[in-house]
Amino acid sequence: MVTQRQGQKLEVTGSGGDMTGARGYSEYTAQLRQLTTDAAAGRTVQPRRLLASVDGEASEQLRRLVPLQYRRQVGAFFTPAPLKQRVTELLLRHRANSYLDPTCGSGDLLLAASNVLPIQNSLAATLRDWTDRLYGCDINREFVEAARHRLFIAALLRHGVARDEQVTSVETGRYFSNIVVGDGLNSLSKADSFTGHILLNPPFGVMSSSLSREWTSKPTSTAAIFAYQAVRHLAFGGRLTAILPDVLRSGSRYQSWRTLVDEICARESIITYGQFDDHADVDVFLLNARRVTPLAEHRPATEWWAPEALPLTGPRIGDYFTIRVGTVVDNRDPTEGPIYPFAKARDLPPSGEVSLPSGRRKFAGRVFEPPFVLLRRTSRPAKPGQSRVCGVLITGKNPVAVDNHLIAALPKDHSIESCRALLGVLASEPTSEWLDNRIRCRHLTVGAVREIPWRDLADFS
Repeated sequence: MVTQRQGQKLEVTGSGGDMTGARGYSEYTAQLRQLTTDAAAGRTVQPRRLLASVDGEASEQLRRLVPLQYRRQVGAFFTPAPLKQRVTELLLRHRANSYLDPTCGSGDLLLAASNVLPIQNSLAATLRDWTDRLYGCDINREFVEAARHRLFIAALLRHGVARDEQVTSVETGRYFSNIVVGDGLNSLSKADSFTGHILLNPPFGVMSSSLSREWTSKPTSTAAIFAYQAVRHLAFGGRLTAILPDVLRSGSRYQSWRTLVDEICARESIITYGQFDDHADVDVFLLNARRVTPLAEHRPATEWWAPEALPLTGPRIGDYFTIRVGTVVDNRDPTEGPIYPFAKARDLPPSGEVSLPSGRRKFAGRVFEPPFVLLRRTSRPAKPGQSRVCGVLITGKNPVAVDNHLIAALPKDHSIESCRALLGVLASEPTSEWLDNRIRCRHLTVGAVREIPWRDLADFS
């Protein structure tokens, strides 16, 4: 657990023990332990082994040694090297006296912090100084041990391995004793006005917690809970740099969460990043924020998803179309009522126009009268030269039942000309760029489609 009194040194105590799913990682921590011992004692060690140990090797070994099911269960996906470098760049702008990572894993973000810490006139002095400045915890003992060894190796590298001053005792308890086994949320809840810089790459799952009652009564993003706890327990002037799932930046269900964070912190930068790495298919962003006093003058509040390059004024698709999710839940709704043409994503062409869908289904609920445009809800961020979303125009005369994996855009003037104009807006490159900034989640939302700029993109006269 992490505790601090204002003006006092942060104290960290651990709890918990080995998590059985991660025990396989002990094979790698044993390698790190031997590498640390050899290098510190002046024995010959290949420099590439030292460099690999503080770069991407820890993640590779995690994937090799720890089952995927367990990694998903606890959110054990270590920060990849490119993201760690982006964090380092942010930390260089805002140096701090101390750094805390409440979900430290094998220490990648603490390594980013060590990159901006000074070194002293001896290796031993640097290790003592870094031990006083770096705090962290993780529920897995193997990860904590790996983090301590990797930080030790980072100090060796900063000192050129320092063979002129051999350190023969490298017990992990001697250095980096403030990196412990423990629960990150408990650590944050016990932190009283942490004056330094919190680093965060939290689990990306969903959980139920009383800590989220400020913005929802339902299960919510674990990352949202960690980030909210972090900003609440910063001292005024303290900072947070966090790697968070993009749904927190752009998802409509996290609007209240964003408002709460904005009441506590001044956002200094939001950087959209893209996919976390090749092995974790989730888009992320970097949040850099500073805790402010309640009476501090914030810069004018803006949407988290709205960088200056995005048009924020002018007509929107929602001004000309009613946007709704399809009403048929095919695997749940009873097959009763009138028979209608039935639109499902897999039965539609990628784009263009069709008279009526080929499928048929009995349905007693709401149906849609053509003409209208259908959009697939599943929508990955666009690749260069590709459209993020394409529409399919339904032109027939009969009402259509629409699957809930589709979004329907219904022209308010009921004209086919407006629908064709919408197809052009959707297929345009500016729309793809706008959507990639607005929402990098895998599913489009009704709100995001409504907000797509209209005449700012093209002139459909």
